[in-house]
Amino acid sequence: MILFFKGMKSRSPKKTKSRLDSKKSPSKTQTKVKKDPLLPIRPLPILFPLPPFSNRKRISFFLFFNILFFFQCSSLQEKPKEVYHNNVVTTETEILSKIDGLQNSGIQSLAYMYMLGDGVVHAGNHGGDEKIQVPRFKVGSITKLFTGIALLQLQDKGKLKLDDEVSKYLPEIKKMQSRGKNFPEITLRDILTHQSGLPSDLASGFFLSPEANDNEILESFHSLPKHLTDMERNEPGKTHSYSNFGFGLLGVVIERVSGLGIEEYFQKEIFKKAGMKHSTLLEFHEGSDLVPGYYGFFWKTKTKPQKIRDLTAGSLSSTGEDMGLFMKALFQSKKGKGLLSKESFAEFHRIQKGPSSNFQMKLGLPVLLQEKIGGGKTVWISGHSGSLPPYFADLVYDPETEIVSFLAGNTTGFATAEIQPTNNEILNTVFEYKSGNSLEPLPLPERKEQNRLDGYFGLYVSPFGIHELKEGNPPKLEIMGFDFDLVEKENRFGVNLSLFFGLIPIRDKKLESLRLEFENWDQDKIFNLYSPNMVKGSLGFAHKFQPNQNLPEESYFTRYSTKDPHSLIPQLGLEKDKRGFLLLSINYSLGGLSYSTTLPCQMESATNLRILGYGRNLGERVEIKKFAGKPVLVYSGIEFIGD
Repeated sequence: MILFFKGMKSRSPKKTKSRLDSKKSPSKTQTKVKKDPLLPIRPLPILFPLPPFSNRKRISFFLFFNILFFFQCSSLQEKPKEVYHNNVVTTETEILSKIDGLQNSGIQSLAYMYMLGDGVVHAGNHGGDEKIQVPRFKVGSITKLFTGIALLQLQDKGKLKLDDEVSKYLPEIKKMQSRGKNFPEITLRDILTHQSGLPSDLASGFFLSPEANDNEILESFHSLPKHLTDMERNEPGKTHSYSNFGFGLLGVVIERVSGLGIEEYFQKEIFKKAGMKHSTLLEFHEGSDLVPGYYGFFWKTKTKPQKIRDLTAGSLSSTGEDMGLFMKALFQSKKGKGLLSKESFAEFHRIQKGPSSNFQMKLGLPVLLQEKIGGGKTVWISGHSGSLPPYFADLVYDPETEIVSFLAGNTTGFATAEIQPTNNEILNTVFEYKSGNSLEPLPLPERKEQNRLDGYFGLYVSPFGIHELKEGNPPKLEIMGFDFDLVEKENRFGVNLSLFFGLIPIRDKKLESLRLEFENWDQDKIFNLYSPNMVKGSLGFAHKFQPNQNLPEESYFTRYSTKDPHSLIPQLGLEKDKRGFLLLSINYSLGGLSYSTTLPCQMESATNLRILGYGRNLGERVEIKKFAGKPVLVYSGIEFIGD
C-alpha cells in the first residue's frame, strides 16, 4: 500500500564519489538532478517509531502493517528478470540506479558501499551539506559486530574465553537480583547471542544531553556496572531478548581485559588495522564530521543527533569507505591476515546454540544469519541493521563469495524504511553478478498435519502487545486492535491480508505466504508469525496468558511522567482493560518521533507489577509506591510521577 504525492522537491544529490581504485567504473557517473520527483510514503522498519496520533490503535496497526511490508518486499510490482552475470557495467549501473532512487525518496543524505567479490571497495555519498567533506553516519546496532570482533580478538590473544562467566570480569553482576532460584551464571557468549536474561535496556540515562561532550559520554558509559545492584535478571538461555544494556557491559569487559579505554581499543585494534581513518565510537573525530539528522514525513526538520551511554551497543559512526575497508580486513581473516584468526572468523559466522523458543532464529557472534538458496545450494547471508534515529544503516554480505552491500541514511521517516529492502536487492544483484545464480528465500517447510486451534483460543502477549485468538468461521486473530482472518494453507494457518484490507490489491505473492503456527513450548501455548522472507522467531513469539483480576488501588490508574527531558521513555500509563486486567502503556521518544506499546501486566506483590510474556521488554518488573501522596511507578531505572 503506497501513496504518492506529486509536486514535492527533494534536494539535489551530490556527485557520486569514484571507486577507491584507479579502474574506470560507472561509479564515476554524475547523478542527474530530478526536479520534481514523486515522494512515495514507504513503510517504516521495526526499529523506527511512528508519528504521534491521537488514536493508539491506529499507531499500533500501522506499526505492525509496516513491519510486515518491511520484512516482505519493497514493491508491489513484479519486475522483469535481468541478468548481470560477469557484466560489471550493467551490474554497477543497476546498483547505482537503486541508490539514486533511495536518495530521491526523501533521504537528506546517504552513504553507500558495495563489493563485488574481488576485494575492491566501491563507496560514495548522495545529498547532504557540500561543506562536509568527509561525512560520517551513525550505524546504530551494526556497532555490535565490532564489539563481537573485539571479544574474539581478546580470545585469540588468550586473555578471555567467550564461555567465561561475566562475573570473572564484572564482579558487580553478582549483586544483581535474580527473578528465580538457582539460575546459572551469565556467560559472555550468552550476552553476544542475546540470551543472557539481562534487561533489554536500562532506559534511565540511555540518552544523554545533546550538549554532552566526549568525556561526559565516557563517564556515563563507565557507570554502567554501578546500576547492576538495582537491576533484576531473568534466566539465561530461556529465550532471545535483544539487549543493548548487555552490549554496553561487554564494552566495559573489553576495557578491563585489554587495559585500554574503549575508544583507544577500537582505534588501535580494529580501525587502524583495517585502515579506517574516519570512524569513532564518540562524537568528535578529527578530519570528518557527523552528518546532521532530520525527521519528518513530508517536510523535514533538522534535529540534533542523540548521544547514548551504551557506546558498544550502538554509537559507532563511520563512512561508506571505512565500512568497505572494515569488510575487506574482516575477509582477510580467512587467511589469518585480518582482524581475526581463521578460527575466530569461522566462529563469528557459526550458528550459535540458541533457545528453542525462537525456532529458526540463527545468530553468529552476534552477526545475524539468514539461510537462502542460490543455484540449488544453501547460502548463508550475514549482516546486521542499526537504528539510532534519525540514522538508519544496513549491512549484508556473503562471507563465502565476499560480496557486500552497505547503506546508511540520516532521515527518520517513511523514506528510510527503503534502506534495508534496497540493500537486500543490491546484494541479490551482486550475487547474480558473482555466481550467475539468483538468491532466493527458502520455501516454507512442509507440514504433514494441520495446526489445530482447540485449546489455543484466548489472550496472548508478544513484543507487539496483546492479541486475542477468536473463534469463528474463519477464526480471527486480533493484532494491534484489528482482526485478521485466519485461513488454512499448507496444513497451517495464514493471515489473509486481501480479506482484511478488502479493496487494496495484493499483487505480491510473497505477502500471501505469511503463516502462523500454534504450538507448545515448555508446556505453554504460543504462536509464531513468519514466511520465507521472515525467519520464524525473528519477531519474537506470542505467549498465551490467563489474566487475573488483582488490581492496585484506583489512584494508580493514571498517566505518569519523568522529569528527564532526554528520557528514552518520557511517559507511562496504567489502566484497566475492558476485560478487567492490568495494562501498562509505554511511550518511547526517538529522534523527534514517538510511539506507544501497551502490554498486560499482573500484580506480583503489593509493591511490584510484572509485565507478562517473553522477549524484548517483556517479563520486566515495575515497582509501585506513593510519594508525597502521589502514585509513583519505577520502571527501567526511571521514576515516573503520576498526574
